[in-house]
Amino acid sequence: MTDPRILLTNDDGIDAPGLLATRDALADYDVTVVAPTVAHDGASRSDTRGFGVSEHDLGYVVDGTPVDAVHFARTVLEPAFDLVVSGCDAGPNLGAHRLGRSGTVGAAIEAAHLGVPAVACSLYDPAVGSREFERADFEPVGPTLRFLVETVAAGGLPAACDYLNVNVPATEDAPLRATEPVHDFDVEIERHADGYHARDRFYDPLAEGAVSDPVGTDRRAAADGEVSVSPLTVRQSTPALEALEELLAGHGGGA
Repeated sequence: MTDPRILLTNDDGIDAPGLLATRDALADYDVTVVAPTVAHDGASRSDTRGFGVSEHDLGYVVDGTPVDAVHFARTVLEPAFDLVVSGCDAGPNLGAHRLGRSGTVGAAIEAAHLGVPAVACSLYDPAVGSREFERADFEPVGPTLRFLVETVAAGGLPAACDYLNVNVPATEDAPLRATEPVHDFDVEIERHADGYHARDRFYDPLAEGAVSDPVGTDRRAAADGEVSVSPLTVRQSTPALEALEELLAGHGGGA
């Protein structure tokens, strides 16, 4: 894969500054943009099964989800893509419980399920996590993405890895850190006049400067202003299969 053919998609929509900045960062590669018409934050791996596609100045725009964009690009466009880059998202995608919700990560997972290596990329502010980002804020993403594209093109993804989840701070010259997702998770329920509101407290320690996660985890890397690179798998493993078989053996059959 010396000259990889790259599919670039996102979940913020075709006009998002993160997509435009990522396209510019990968301008030296063979890149085709296929992105949703509008934002699909939290879309995960949802698809619409039926969607419209139009040509666009950037490539193609899909009246559907990020997964729809991956499906269209993989099955309709030729030649085949060697790598999918999803992003760059405006805001971090950290933590094991959040990765399955993200449309940015969802597009990468879908590509990996279909046998195409993928990189999901997101931008964060080390102090607060999410904020409004301008196009210029995404400049630090370029060197990281170009390095990862060259690395994957030269030697593929790490063994047993299906895709990379990358979170880049909006700062210059941040070091790269190999990480695993944090499994910490808590939800606060607040009562309002119109009902109950749920608030995910995962980013509170980051905003409060109180992150105690060990080095080598994604939220710790974000707190330290590092580029978090998590090598992840889409396989649904069955670590308790033998134990379950023993449990089921005690069932006598019947209703």
